[in-house]
Amino acid sequence: MERFVYIMTTTPISQSSRMASAAAALIQRADLARLDEEDLRAAIEVILPLQVQSIRLAEQTIRWYKAADPDSLLEEAVTSVEQSAADIDPFWAADWRAAFGLDQFMATLDMQDVRVLELGAGSGRAGIAAALRGAQVTITDTVDLAMLVARLNSLIVRQRVSIERLRWAEQRLPHPAYPIILSSDLVYDPNHFPQLEQCARMHLAAGGQWLLSEPQRHTGDRFAQWIVEAGWNLKIHLLDMRDSRIAMRVFQCSLL
Repeated sequence: MERFVYIMTTTPISQSSRMASAAAALIQRADLARLDEEDLRAAIEVILPLQVQSIRLAEQTIRWYKAADPDSLLEEAVTSVEQSAADIDPFWAADWRAAFGLDQFMATLDMQDVRVLELGAGSGRAGIAAALRGAQVTITDTVDLAMLVARLNSLIVRQRVSIERLRWAEQRLPHPAYPIILSSDLVYDPNHFPQLEQCARMHLAAGGQWLLSEPQRHTGDRFAQWIVEAGWNLKIHLLDMRDSRIAMRVFQCSLL
């Protein structure tokens, strides 16, 4: 009698996919919103090692959690073929100056009790700065790990912050439109301009303003021209961050 041997080969599951799956499971926990800082940090660190530091936001010094090794997330993401870019995008974990620029600009505004939406929030720095200034903030992203770290960082203002998933080209949040929308360092890729603009247009209240910060990249120059052609008013502000680096640029956009 002939004997047949079947050999099944499988592609190893990448570390980024395992992390994404674990984060997706954690974000679905029924008691997630009730976890305190210690328990939430411990739950996240099963998936991703964190580093804690002190930062200044809204003229306050606060504790801030970040990925301990963001470069490893980037390396994993660029080699993964199992997850969509929206699910594992590692750039949320980097330290971007642009959010500090938005925080500095918000110091010129009355944020008390203003409803604010942050798009592509990553770890939530700009949105949390708005909440520290008294706003009611909806922080959004598509990456589960980013939303978990943003939730951890926002516990200091948990009564004024909600964390929600938002895919720019596919979803509209079931909330009233927002007087202020924040976007920190999101105009680095012109391919994203149409989806980002569509999302902002859908969620911005009449007479509202969309504030975008970026460090004067050439793609920001392209965005400034593009957004005017898309039918928006634009004011440009340059902010000296007092860190011996190029001034931060804030685009203040409103609909015609």
